[in-house]
Amino acid sequence: MRKTFKPIVTAIMLLEACFSSAYAAEQAETARLVQKMAPPQEEAARDKLSADAYYEQSNIMQGVRTGRWSEWTETIGYSHRNIQVYSAFSRFDRFDAKDYAANFGSYLNFGNSYAHLEAGFGWDVDYIYNFQSTSEYAHRLYKGLYWQMGYNYRDYDSGSSHLVYPGLIYYFGDSYLSADYGIGFIEGRDTSHLGAVKGDFAITKFLHVRMGIIVGDRLYDINELDSKKEFGYIVFGGLTVKIYKEMNARIGCSYSAEEPKFIKRSLDFALSVKF
Repeated sequence: MRKTFKPIVTAIMLLEACFSSAYAAEQAETARLVQKMAPPQEEAARDKLSADAYYEQSNIMQGVRTGRWSEWTETIGYSHRNIQVYSAFSRFDRFDAKDYAANFGSYLNFGNSYAHLEAGFGWDVDYIYNFQSTSEYAHRLYKGLYWQMGYNYRDYDSGSSHLVYPGLIYYFGDSYLSADYGIGFIEGRDTSHLGAVKGDFAITKFLHVRMGIIVGDRLYDINELDSKKEFGYIVFGGLTVKIYKEMNARIGCSYSAEEPKFIKRSLDFALSVKF
């Protein structure tokens, strides 16, 4: 968006555009998908029940408008040998418009490879998907090096979107480093591209540090423009601390920017436990 507008009519049109696009926020959701893609699950020595609570609070600047976004997600999982199943329930709040989602998935560990399958739906929808499905697969190339491939489909009121993201991931000890390249397709619109590098590093037995960066087109798709007009980036990081045996606490932060004028500053907190 231009920084100065002389005609009053143009200023009014800009203001209307900012309000009408508020609920298009995270239409593509490519940022969320690539940033949170999980490493393979180790085969459980015994059956385990897990619970995870996640909260994110963000300050938003969107054109001439400022406000807050938030997310609350609760996840319950169960592990049996090489299989982990889970269900996740989320509430999203964008400028006081509330959306809800439920997702169900499973991780399958085959030794030299692993797969992740997930499907979910949204309700009381203002801006998130009506339905989404995710399929991810990784296979060992050499020692700790894996190649991986992911695909995500999302159905919105405005049409369908597809994201394909091949990449590499390297495991060393209790740490990993990964790089992904994503190609996005939205019904009736042009193709978008992104690159992501992220890692989780074991500093001590009780402390992990995670960090990463995502750069590309249409990471949030706030204004629903051509992909080259919505270039942006996300920088994120955080700490995971083992509190007691199977209980971990996480804290993180991120900074996001997308053209023409969108900035997101976030803090997130999580607590996870296995029984």
